[in-house]
Amino acid sequence: MHIRSILVAWDGSEPSRRALALAEDLAGQYGARLLLVTVLEPTFIPSGALVPVSPLPTQEDVERTQQELQQLAKDLLARGRPIETEVKVGQPAEKISEVADRYEVSIIVAGRSGKGALARLVLGSVTTALLHTTTRPIAVVP
Repeated sequence: MHIRSILVAWDGSEPSRRALALAEDLAGQYGARLLLVTVLEPTFIPSGALVPVSPLPTQEDVERTQQELQQLAKDLLARGRPIETEVKVGQPAEKISEVADRYEVSIIVAGRSGKGALARLVLGSVTTALLHTTTRPIAVVP
């Protein structure tokens, strides 16, 4: 398998930091480009009605997240890693899969989420959903 581009599903958690470290190592080995993607989810708030309200993240949330990713990208670029960033709003697995297809990435690297003994036995919900929504290879990092 020749790896030309690597998408990292980034949420700032420790598992996503380990995923980025693996992706950076792979990028160095294969001369691949990195694509760092964060997806901001709508927040479901019970409204007293039978149907929950789903407010989208604000433009301020998106801009703040873009700035955080750009700083991270700047650090990676300083280490010689070509990198692009994207912030999306929606369901994470669907958006990550869409971006992976659009960029025709070679592999997606995602962290396994969760805490505690039980959570270590299962994948995080986003990673599990991603396994069902993409045809791209996925490396899951504990």
